[in-house]
Amino acid sequence: MTKEEEVLEPADGQMVRIYHCGPTVYKRPHLGNMRRFLFADFLRRALEANGFKIKEIMNITDVGHLTRDDIDEGEDKLEKEAREKKLSPQDVARRVTEQFLADLDALNIQRANRYPKASDHIAEMVEIIEKLIERGHAYQTDTGVYYDVTSFEGYGKLSGNSLDKIEAGSRVAVRGEKKHPADFALWKIDDPEHLQQWDSPWGRGYPGWHIECSAMSKKYLGDDIDIHTGGEDNKFPHHENEIAQSEGAGDEPFVRIWMHNAHLVLGEAKLAKSEGEQLTLDTLRERGYSPIAYRLLVFASHYRSKMNFSWSAMDEAAALLDSLKQLMRILKDAGADNEEASYEEEIVNGWRSALGKDLNTPEALAVLIKYMHWANSHLSKSNEEAGLIWATLMEMDKVLGVMEIMVKELSEETVPADIQALADKRIKARAERNFDEADRLRGEIEAKGYVLEDTDQGARVIRK
Repeated sequence: MTKEEEVLEPADGQMVRIYHCGPTVYKRPHLGNMRRFLFADFLRRALEANGFKIKEIMNITDVGHLTRDDIDEGEDKLEKEAREKKLSPQDVARRVTEQFLADLDALNIQRANRYPKASDHIAEMVEIIEKLIERGHAYQTDTGVYYDVTSFEGYGKLSGNSLDKIEAGSRVAVRGEKKHPADFALWKIDDPEHLQQWDSPWGRGYPGWHIECSAMSKKYLGDDIDIHTGGEDNKFPHHENEIAQSEGAGDEPFVRIWMHNAHLVLGEAKLAKSEGEQLTLDTLRERGYSPIAYRLLVFASHYRSKMNFSWSAMDEAAALLDSLKQLMRILKDAGADNEEASYEEEIVNGWRSALGKDLNTPEALAVLIKYMHWANSHLSKSNEEAGLIWATLMEMDKVLGVMEIMVKELSEETVPADIQALADKRIKARAERNFDEADRLRGEIEAKGYVLEDTDQGARVIRK
């Protein structure tokens, strides 16, 4: 709200209450959407690493989100998709929600405490609308109930879109029944084509998009919450309208700290906007990338900066991921994962300090990369520090969230018998100084998807 960094001072001591704007479940979230949810995960993990407890809610929008968000016009996004696919809105919402949750798991995103659905909270929305009418903030027309933005002092304080600016710029069209161009729908009626409708004091209809988040945040987090996140495009009108609704119906400031992530930018000319909107985790898998490489790529960008996506950037993230996994493999072979060692406090404190500065993940990543370089050069001389290095990496991974996946992968690594047999033959060929045969066997092993690494402890076979 102040456009400045603020000290986090939760209302409930060490308990931080966070509300995230979640997906509208009409289409599978694309990579730009998943950046938002990764940002939310990094925030939650960073707070937990600094000793806070978290109560976290992320909504599922399955009704009321229209194709023209800024002027309450157009079709409901979910119903439009349902008609095109010849399915019910509930079937579409169920399928996309399942895809969304599977993508969260693939990216190692921790689950929120709840994922409430808008369609399950109609009664809570009606209650807030009734209070807004009672307090003079809303009025009824032939097509529904609208919020009177002129009744709320300070409308536009988050986004800077004051009422004067909206009127001067003619940003939105004026429906005949609206008192002001920026008035927005709380409840829509007189729409017989809408597939999902409920009874209300104002007629059978459905809720507006904005009222949903006010109702669900209030129910699960109370009248005032510590942190509210979302994409930068949510700032206006969605979050501005949430403030007007929640503070208009209550007596407390709605949110202490707002955090908005910037968009994903497609960095290569061949990636058209339409193609970008179709980029999902399956696209990455089809090109041979692990979803965890995308997690690492997102961590490398500050959440408030536009993030450049390109296949070359994915290559760099995948290469860094491979380097990290190789270091962990060496540490594991040295028995570091079986040791209970303290982490290196100076390194971890530098890591946490970076994250404490407005979640500066690029600076934190720089700490990790510098430490990786030191660890690799140190281990080439001695493995005595392996336990300390392992513990330090795993402490940083409480926020990064990629090494825990690698530990599982490393524990499941096995070398097929035929590959091991070739490796054993190569060892014998080298011992007999038959280097041509040893090179041929190495090539055969690599052609089958494995590589040989010669170490002080002998040859190690690794899957590519």
